[in-house]
Amino acid sequence: MLAIRLYISALTFIFLLVVVSNGRVGILEGVVTTCAVLYLILDVRDDLRLVKAEFRMLQALEQHLSKLLH
Repeated sequence: MLAIRLYISALTFIFLLVVVSNGRVGILEGVVTTCAVLYLILDVRDDLRLVKAEFRMLQALEQHLSKLLH
């Protein structure tokens, strides 16, 4: 998943550089750049939410195991 995020980030950055070097930003370029950035933000946010849930489950498991061992 990290490779896909890096690929999309690189494509967005290159596209943004090409658009800026062209001299003007049109509606289509703005929409493409905005959508790519929003996709990355939402994807990372969803992934972070999953990691937090897994972390909470691991903490609960650790507490449960420590109670069993003592």
